[in-house]
Amino acid sequence: MTYKILCTDGFSEAGLNELKISPLLEVTFEKALKHEELLEKISPFDGLVVRSASTVSRDVIERGKNLKIIARAGVGIDNINVEAATERGIFVVNAPAGNTISTAELTFTFLLSLARHVPQASASMHAGQWEKKKFMGNEVAGKTLGIIGMGRIGREVARRAKAFNMNVMVFDPYIREDQCGALGAKSASVEEICRNADFITVHTPLTKETENLIAWNHLTMMKKTAYIINCARGGIVNEEDLSRALKENVIAGAALDVFTKEPYDKPVFQGLENVILTPHLGASTKEAQDAVAVEAARAVANYFSEGISMTAVNLPAGETQIQEYKDHIRLAEKLGSLVVQLTGEKIKKFTLLGPATMPNILMLAAIKGALNQRGDKQVSLINASIKAAGEGISLAQEIVETGQDFSGAFGVALEGDKDKQEAWGAVLADSTLRIVMCDGHHVEISPEGSMLLIHNNDRPGVIGRVSSILGDNGINIAEMQNVRERKGADALTVIRIDDPLSEKVLEEIRKIDGVERAILTYL
Repeated sequence: MTYKILCTDGFSEAGLNELKISPLLEVTFEKALKHEELLEKISPFDGLVVRSASTVSRDVIERGKNLKIIARAGVGIDNINVEAATERGIFVVNAPAGNTISTAELTFTFLLSLARHVPQASASMHAGQWEKKKFMGNEVAGKTLGIIGMGRIGREVARRAKAFNMNVMVFDPYIREDQCGALGAKSASVEEICRNADFITVHTPLTKETENLIAWNHLTMMKKTAYIINCARGGIVNEEDLSRALKENVIAGAALDVFTKEPYDKPVFQGLENVILTPHLGASTKEAQDAVAVEAARAVANYFSEGISMTAVNLPAGETQIQEYKDHIRLAEKLGSLVVQLTGEKIKKFTLLGPATMPNILMLAAIKGALNQRGDKQVSLINASIKAAGEGISLAQEIVETGQDFSGAFGVALEGDKDKQEAWGAVLADSTLRIVMCDGHHVEISPEGSMLLIHNNDRPGVIGRVSSILGDNGINIAEMQNVRERKGADALTVIRIDDPLSEKVLEEIRKIDGVERAILTYL
């Protein structure tokens, strides 16, 4: 099976070549598409890769009936309606690492240009003037740089600042003091940075918490000789307040590469000599364009080969957790599929069973497995909880100490209108999956392919007759277990088969004297 991928917005050839490596992907490249053209073309595609020019709005997502993943070859995802994608179970990925170096270098270019008035001096020279005294600058060695946001780019900026013998202050609620110390930086609040830094640079995403993070009250805290730099996202620094601060010489200057609206056409900075403006050049290097394209392409290719994107921005689990529990996620999906096939009823409640350390992503995987088995193929880890809520399914987690570590065993219980089923599984040391309890019996069987579960009387001849029927119909047995709690008690026989089993053959097995129940499941 192959999947159709649409790439647009001048997606780099390096990214296209990365996608074309995969035999699973059929790649279509459109250098540029207007919104109406994207709406017309999107329907047959399983994946969409864009940069910043295309707006992947709700109408595009609704038209993309086959869409499973949307990738942005860049850091920001503000041109993608993540909420609409999440409702549809579509993975949204970006390329957060690819433009790290280019943006850090542009930030430091701004810092040095502000300190030495390079753009203004160049413009003066081009105008035929020699104004040496006017452009007296400052050395950055010994000065303090305040970094707001210590992600990949912030860390790279900090490393460059230390190389220039600068003092570094950092605000990031998600970074520990010892991590700051490892970079030679001091942890501080936004207010402390504003009061003490000679240069301030922001490197956070634009969220409700970071919008207008630097506004008039913070600008007035800054030294009159201080400068502010924004290469992150427009709106983190309030543009109207910054313009006023520059006009009134509240601060010495600023450099902006990003704006609230792009292309930027507001006149608030027009004619101000103490601000450097560039048209969002943070990732505008050949190296960065290739890097983000390859990063996005690999995320798409990995999704279609592994069935999950560990870096999806709308996945309710981090990459580290997904990597650690990827085998458990596969097993949970199979357990969810199994219990729904055993009940055959409408699902009222799902319960995840096992140690307290179980991550919630296993519950989502079990829901996905169950609802996919019921025929809803649009359920993914992204929207499993939304789908469960829509169907009135209640979710719970029950801590059950099994005497084994978490990699050993966990379970899924499903409650229907009348019946309740429970299945447990384990992940072995070599990533092998096993079902260890099913339909009230302890078993050890691989959760793969067609599986016949037979409740039968514990007496001679019953299993022999089942095997004969399968053999007479050319059905090969891959694996079989017959288990019982004690001698004479009803037994459970689990048979994995290699070949399709017709309803006629299944009915023949059900009519065997001693067979109480026979269910065919598929995992």
